[in-house]
Amino acid sequence: MLGALRRLVHPGDVVYDIGANIGLYSRFMVQKFRASRVYAFEPMSQNRPLLTRNLEIGGCASQVVVLPFAIADEDAIADFQVDDISSASGTLDAVAHGDACQGRRQYHLPPITESVQVGRLDTVIRNQGLTLPDVIKIDIEGAEAMALRGGRRLLCEQRPRLAIELHGPAVAAEVLQVLWDCNYHCFGYLETGGGRVYKKLAASDLPAINDLYSLHFLAASVQEEELMLPIDNSEWN
Repeated sequence: MLGALRRLVHPGDVVYDIGANIGLYSRFMVQKFRASRVYAFEPMSQNRPLLTRNLEIGGCASQVVVLPFAIADEDAIADFQVDDISSASGTLDAVAHGDACQGRRQYHLPPITESVQVGRLDTVIRNQGLTLPDVIKIDIEGAEAMALRGGRRLLCEQRPRLAIELHGPAVAAEVLQVLWDCNYHCFGYLETGGGRVYKKLAASDLPAINDLYSLHFLAASVQEEELMLPIDNSEWN
């Protein structure tokens, strides 16, 4: 993901960090890539104090606004499956459908849920008076297409650049379709018979996206030339 953000974030940009966790990427975008402001969206109550403290330690708290929203395609209060084992992360129950998160499943533990505030990106921007983004980073454990659907107006009118971590072929196909509908050019490392190839993604590539890691990340822009040169593959992880 860092390689994509290094390419996409320009000094002075406003960046939305959707799925901020404890702030690793928010700090990078301010300290290394010189974003002027970051909006860090983090719904998990146990993560937000750590996120805030991390930003204070990094000396960039004044440039990062922490927002307690899960970004999706509705405005509601919803259940969120907490992964307290492997990554202090989680996913909306609309994605998990009642199943425990991966970290708890591997130890045959029952689900842990908390109620979180869910917002459509278009709604949150309007209601919270947010500055519009130049770049959006999304890593939300399977809710990526939901987030894009809830921000369709932003995508079609503002045209922010995007770096997205994907979680499975069905979600990847949905994400690509939303972005193509908004006239984005999408690039990523696609697993093929000849190995991982960096390429512009097209509808003809969809059959090759058939497992979790066939296409794990993508970058998108309405300016095709921004992404034509390969992004450092070692920095996608």
